[in-house]
Amino acid sequence: MSELESQFGNAVARFRYPDAKMFRSIIDSLSDIIEEAAFTITKDGVKVSGLDPAKVAYVEVTIPYSSFLEYELSQDSVTMGANLASLSKALVDTKKGNSVEFRVSQSQVLIKVEGQARRVYLLPNIEVASEIPEMKLEHDADIKIMADPFRRAVEDAGEFGNAVEFEATDTYFAVRASGERRAEAKFLSGSGSLISLEVKESAKAVYDYSYLDKVLSLTKVAEQVEVMFKTDNPLELRLDSPSFSVRYVLAPYTGEAAGEEKTGRRSRRKEAKEEEAAESEESEEAEESEGEEEEEEGSSEEE
Repeated sequence: MSELESQFGNAVARFRYPDAKMFRSIIDSLSDIIEEAAFTITKDGVKVSGLDPAKVAYVEVTIPYSSFLEYELSQDSVTMGANLASLSKALVDTKKGNSVEFRVSQSQVLIKVEGQARRVYLLPNIEVASEIPEMKLEHDADIKIMADPFRRAVEDAGEFGNAVEFEATDTYFAVRASGERRAEAKFLSGSGSLISLEVKESAKAVYDYSYLDKVLSLTKVAEQVEVMFKTDNPLELRLDSPSFSVRYVLAPYTGEAAGEEKTGRRSRRKEAKEEEAAESEESEEAEESEGEEEEEEGSSEEE
């Protein structure tokens, strides 16, 4: 037992997630929107939600019980309050294959990251003020689209302006840059990328790219994205992956706050590319290591 573990009180909840790197991706996306979050832990799983300070975006992440390697709960519901920046730091430098364990007491949160070395962190279980309105939305357009083409279309539009326009008719769904310099991706009904297109009434609305960019990284682990909106009304995105689901609600763009500058967007995309390159290197190193082990075994047999 580590020194930090000996300082930890009685746990009222304990859960272990198989992929610490993926958990950090979820936390990083949340931290772009909210600073602190209350995680609600029940027999069904872990749920966290929050409204950004400007009250422009609402995010909700649900991780079902079945996604965890281990899951223990001593009461019906436990709340884990955390500063998301601190939580992200505890998960820095995690790699594929690392698991992360959380132990929650009334006043503390113990985090254990299992990899080549075991790392332990002790954070306060903070009280997070939460005034989240009930989100009941009506939509005229409900589109299900493959995640990769959707992400690329939004990123391309974001390169040409601060805002992205969505349009849906009974024959197509379009993603455009909103402004003088325009870019467009149009998905026709029946195309391979467009899974379903349900339109009660043609809809068109514009949204702040910087806020869309905050959740685009999570589309990398989702097969499809559900896009729901109504003319000049909030957008609702739903992402489902095998291990978690995301609901994201975004108010229509007003032009009053353009969000991050293009340099910020480019750096975010650059970071994503660097991360993908690092993952590729990790995979190659693992393959080389396996190959060396096989060669050593072959040499031993020949001798």
